[in-house]
Amino acid sequence: MNLLIISGMDKNHDNEHVKSNSSYQYSFFEEIIKKQNPLSNISVYKPYIEDVNKFSFEDYDAFLWTGGLGNIYDDNDHNKNQLKIFDRIATLERPIWGSCWGLQVAVTAFGGKISSSMSPEFGYSEKIKIIKNHFVYKNKKNLFTAPGHHYDSLETLPKDFDIISENNHSIQSICHKKQNIFCTQYHPELPYNYIGKLMSYWKRNYLKIMSENEFEALLNKLQSFENEDQFNRELELLNWLENIKL
Repeated sequence: MNLLIISGMDKNHDNEHVKSNSSYQYSFFEEIIKKQNPLSNISVYKPYIEDVNKFSFEDYDAFLWTGGLGNIYDDNDHNKNQLKIFDRIATLERPIWGSCWGLQVAVTAFGGKISSSMSPEFGYSEKIKIIKNHFVYKNKKNLFTAPGHHYDSLETLPKDFDIISENNHSIQSICHKKQNIFCTQYHPELPYNYIGKLMSYWKRNYLKIMSENEFEALLNKLQSFENEDQFNRELELLNWLENIKL
């Protein structure tokens, strides 16, 4: 099976990960895929390197979309390119997984709306409730916490999608009614402490809205979550990967 990971990052975003001495987000997808489907061929598509008009998306059996650092409703070349890529892939009617930014790209491409959230989620999304049965949540607790970090949320659901899970903050996962497209607002692929590391890099931004003690307590909480919860954190992505093997 040939799998393509689409990076939601532009060149500046990738450079920020390098400066913070953090792995690229797509590397965590690679690790999980190799664990679940060791014979899969994995490629990574970086939009600022590969020309969307020349790339052979048809060569791949399924696609996974990483997080990003932008706002999909902004009018810029990176966003336009991301939406063009999604349109190309969606016409193939092959399985697509989207995490966080991936959800926001999918929603926008299908005519829904993403907007700025009044209450961002920092580091984790708590009390996520599964409200509709779906195979990705096999053996998942009905109420759970997951890695999450976003300033935007889903405002208007595209007509071809169902809500699968939510919390008091926002819609947390959706799926297409006919195609195998599943997206989470949270990040099952990312370790909690990885998010904590990135937050530490941008610490000055968070100290504008919380105290030093609150920030350190949040980082400690993220580490505690990761120590307790790695398998459960990845479960829905593992279930999705198992399904596309069938």
